[in-house]
Amino acid sequence: MNYLRTCEIILRRTLYRDHSLIKEKTNDSLIFSLRTTVIFYKIFNIPSITEFLFIEFNGVMLRFDNVGDHYVTFYRRDDKCANDEKDKFCATCAWNYNGYSNYLKWCLDKNVCEGRKQLYLRNNAEDIISVSSLLDRQNEEVYVTNDCPEVNVTAVHPLFGPHTGGTVVTITVRNHWILVEYQMVLVMVAGMVCTNPMTSGLETITCTTSPWLNITGGPPALGPILVKYSSDKGGLTIESSQKFQYDVRPVCGSPRPALDAKQRLRALESGDITVPVRGAHFVKPCVTSSARFFVVLPNGTMQFASSDCDKPVNDTYIVCRSPRVDSHVWRDADSSVEGLLLNFGLNVMNFIGNQSLLVLGPPHGFHVLFDPVLVDFNIINSTGSVEFNGRYLNHVQADVILIRIPKLSAKSCKSVLDCLVVAACFKDVVFSQQRMICKPNVTIASAATASRNILVTIGDRLSYTVPNRSSPPGHSDLTGPVKSFILFDWWRTIISLSMSLLIVFALVCCLKTKNQYDLTETFRYPPLDFSRS
Repeated sequence: MNYLRTCEIILRRTLYRDHSLIKEKTNDSLIFSLRTTVIFYKIFNIPSITEFLFIEFNGVMLRFDNVGDHYVTFYRRDDKCANDEKDKFCATCAWNYNGYSNYLKWCLDKNVCEGRKQLYLRNNAEDIISVSSLLDRQNEEVYVTNDCPEVNVTAVHPLFGPHTGGTVVTITVRNHWILVEYQMVLVMVAGMVCTNPMTSGLETITCTTSPWLNITGGPPALGPILVKYSSDKGGLTIESSQKFQYDVRPVCGSPRPALDAKQRLRALESGDITVPVRGAHFVKPCVTSSARFFVVLPNGTMQFASSDCDKPVNDTYIVCRSPRVDSHVWRDADSSVEGLLLNFGLNVMNFIGNQSLLVLGPPHGFHVLFDPVLVDFNIINSTGSVEFNGRYLNHVQADVILIRIPKLSAKSCKSVLDCLVVAACFKDVVFSQQRMICKPNVTIASAATASRNILVTIGDRLSYTVPNRSSPPGHSDLTGPVKSFILFDWWRTIISLSMSLLIVFALVCCLKTKNQYDLTETFRYPPLDFSRS
């Protein structure tokens, strides 16, 4: 205390330019004497005045641990207001922010000392504030960041919801029943307006989230709940410490993936053919997980590809595989000579939430083509090209046609060692419905001419064993069961002819014998008769 007696300790106030010296010092207290001019209450017709006070210690401001202690309210002396009634039906908040000491006090109309009150003050110990300025500040917009026990958001449920909106959020605000009197209430959830706010209890507000709008171009971010109370006397905004998250998980179908309405696709009936698909919203929000191509058969059955599409190249382009379509299912339907026009689409699976979405393409936008059929081949000696005969050869979609000629001693040509020649046609392939001509990259004319069959692979899916139209030199066309059948037929013909000849020979001999007998009788009996006469 001896040290304090030698220090200059002053109580300063912002409503007056004067200061007060210590009136009394005790072991743990400093006592000051203050006066407030009564004329303030009469001129402005106010029951009380609240001002900012602070202690200056040897020219240095001392801040109180409790910010609210800097603000002292003086009541009119003639106003008989009990101490326990002064803060009844009131909510008080004090906090430090940006070098200022802030003070908020809102009271209900039923407060017997002051009635309805919306007071907000702030001071940095440098401003001298007039009473008229003090009253004007009561209409300021106040922003509270949930630092005050008596004015804050204590709970929010739930803290997440779909970005399509529609989530009912329950918000608990301490002393909401005091703050809401004569006020309009607006609630913002993570930057979006929460519609139809309703008071459902003394400290409870419910509202419904609106759809999230992508203003920044990025995904929805965590955001606080803002509860705004406003009237012609000012406003108060409370920012919650709780954060709400619009669901960042992809919600399949929002925005809905779409297929280009002008595209026309085609693939062979055997399936597993690469099909480029164009559209929109392939990357967001669904197709990044998985998508599978399908066609709708005439009987309404959906036929799916055997594997998923590739990962989208971008938001408008994805590569898929065509499904296998058995000819007997739809060949009897209203199909053209070339194939059948079917509806197609993508089945999109979102692995989060296990959602499924069917995205349809344009009607009859997928042309299923009959698989090409190779009947035989022959070599065009003048050019060395290979001519294939068959059906639906104009349906060949591969860029590469691989030709393998097996060795005479080999039963197949799966291994290169078993192949006499391996060649390929890369370009200058001529197609028609019943004929295909290609020129191999190596000469195969002599080997193909001498071979009964060649092995042909079109793309990576279609394989054929194609017979030679002309019999190779030195090779019989009759082999196996066919040859045995024809030999048997020849033997049967020979035996039949032999039997016929034997029968004819027997008949001739019989007739010859009979003629001799008749001739003898003719020359014999007349002489006998003649002699008797």
